[in-house]
Amino acid sequence: MMNGFRLIIKPDEEEAEAAEVYVEGRIGGHPRQFLLDTGAARTAVLRDDYTATFAAAGQSSSSGVFARSNDDLITVPDIEVGPIAKKQFTLTRTAGTGPPNRDLIGMDLLKEWRLHFRFDQSWVVVEPAGEADASYTFYDLFLDSKAHPYVDVRFPDGAARAVWDTGASITVVDMGFVQRHPACFKETGHSSGVDSTGATQETPMYVMAGVSIGGAAFPPHRVAGVDLSPVNATIDVPMDLILGYSTLSQTNWLMDFPRQRWAIAKGPVPPRG
Repeated sequence: MMNGFRLIIKPDEEEAEAAEVYVEGRIGGHPRQFLLDTGAARTAVLRDDYTATFAAAGQSSSSGVFARSNDDLITVPDIEVGPIAKKQFTLTRTAGTGPPNRDLIGMDLLKEWRLHFRFDQSWVVVEPAGEADASYTFYDLFLDSKAHPYVDVRFPDGAARAVWDTGASITVVDMGFVQRHPACFKETGHSSGVDSTGATQETPMYVMAGVSIGGAAFPPHRVAGVDLSPVNATIDVPMDLILGYSTLSQTNWLMDFPRQRWAIAKGPVPPRG
């Protein structure tokens, strides 16, 4: 049986194709539910009766699509999500008076692992390095200094750089990219969006033309249009898109974070364990 952990899919009330992805885990033996967020550099927890017992060791600031947050740094005795475990792990704790409004697992915990995201079974397999490599066509995975993962997206009239973000319920496209590629986007109204800090904003919605990612074809589907220039100004590599659940869930992915490579996962579904 394969080691892994279950994905808890929470559909969006407004957007039929959108959903948030959560996982069950523990901190210091205390059960918690986390947003699984590959678009977040750091793991974060809410301030509550348990996390308030840890002394702050410093401050951390982060940027969402709509807002910034400033949080305490704390060190917990251990953290577990399925077979992924760390001891004396430093993460961020919110002040309890604002966003983000949930616990989340970030790339600081995930970046050392090779993860097989089986969205068709709501399951992530934690795989041994090098397993079944001959059956995959791998592509380069760029990780910036905060381990945000980037993949290339091919449009009918060009290419885009996208952050691979399980923490985004729907795919987001930069408004500047929309303006440069108007033939690839058809506006279809507005919707409310929430970023990694918990901030909410009304956003225009588009039907994005079919794209190719890793040799796989993705049909036209709805995306949110957002001005990403403020958050792009805070990161190493500007992004044209944030690939969220609405796109990621259309196939299965092998994300080999330690070797900085990725593949569309095909073939039989591994057994759960």
